[in-house]
Amino acid sequence: MKYFFTIKFQFTFLLGFFFLNGLAQKTDRIISLAPSITSNIYLLEQQSKLVGCTNYCTAAIADQVPEVATSITVNLEKVISLKPDLVLISPLIKQETIELLKKVGISVEEFKTPRSFEEICEQLVFLGELLGARQKANEIVGLQSQKLADLRRKVKSRNGKFSIFMQIGANPLWTAIPHTFLDDYITFVGGQNIASEMTHGAVSRESIILKDPEIIFLLTMGNFGKEEKKNWKRYKSLKAVKNDRIFIINSELACEPTPVAFIKTLEQMIEILNKLN
Repeated sequence: MKYFFTIKFQFTFLLGFFFLNGLAQKTDRIISLAPSITSNIYLLEQQSKLVGCTNYCTAAIADQVPEVATSITVNLEKVISLKPDLVLISPLIKQETIELLKKVGISVEEFKTPRSFEEICEQLVFLGELLGARQKANEIVGLQSQKLADLRRKVKSRNGKFSIFMQIGANPLWTAIPHTFLDDYITFVGGQNIASEMTHGAVSRESIILKDPEIIFLLTMGNFGKEEKKNWKRYKSLKAVKNDRIFIINSELACEPTPVAFIKTLEQMIEILNKLN
């Protein structure tokens, strides 16, 4: 598998090169309103430009970067007082907030939720362009793409061998569906997503029991994951229960759309599956 630097990538770079290069020169004060964007800023080694973050941006908070928002609510007065050159946002931020920022002359760039590993890489490269770190972004994407190629070769013979249910939270019960980067995990480990025909992630326990997955991955944190594992073990007829194939994956890592977090999660999943008969 080659790097993801396709003709499409190259065309995008050339199209925005002059505009983005000019923007990067004056982008010295950044506010990130999404933890994944903040993580990517750290990957690009551009954290010195961060002047504001959310209360979920752990690395930035540890570096004493001022907190200006939750994942949804933004303290506009604080944001404006920090005089950012650029505010980076996620789809969770209200349109009303975006418009107010623009009205006071602050540049805003929205990063949509990526639908695949490829889109995760594209977003890092775009962020690199914005921050004047294009070369660093290219290096990261190239390395992680090569790692992905190496990992996929290891599971080639397993294609579709296991039916997999990937649970994301419990209230409500939610699963990974097609056209999301979470579904890429299942595909890349050679599994078959039991939600492959779904267009919405909400599910019931009864529907999962009917699908009878061979493997359950719980994307949860701490004791919450352990409790969910206990809940599923009550359904002793499930193949995943009978064969002791319920596994907890750290959601803080797995649900963070950065190239490095994606590959680390995939490595963990492949290591688990390689130990199965």
